[in-house]
Amino acid sequence: MTPEDRGLTTPMIDDVFEALSDWRRRAVCRYLTTSDGTGVDVTTLATAVADRGKQTSLPVADTDVESVEDELIETHLPELHRLGIIDFDERSEAVRYWESPTVEKWAEHAAAVSDRTEF
Repeated sequence: MTPEDRGLTTPMIDDVFEALSDWRRRAVCRYLTTSDGTGVDVTTLATAVADRGKQTSLPVADTDVESVEDELIETHLPELHRLGIIDFDERSEAVRYWESPTVEKWAEHAAAVSDRTEF
């Protein structure tokens, strides 16, 4: 089901900034906007997000793959789904990204800034 099917249009800029306001959601958006394909399972995504967090000065507990996966399932993926940036199927734990130039632009910018200043 596309965002348009759900009655959503391109994410508003405030929604994009809300999505990128947490390091985990930034890492999810960056992963999805730079990976091949548009779909991924939660475990693969959690591993990528945890690896991204380990490249920073975050506490080790915040970058544990299991903890990240739990947080993604409980909080961050439903929020990105609500904002219309992804589709998240809780039963299959599948994530599908619907390409968005606005998300891609700001996720890239946030990654560049984060790389200079860390999270």
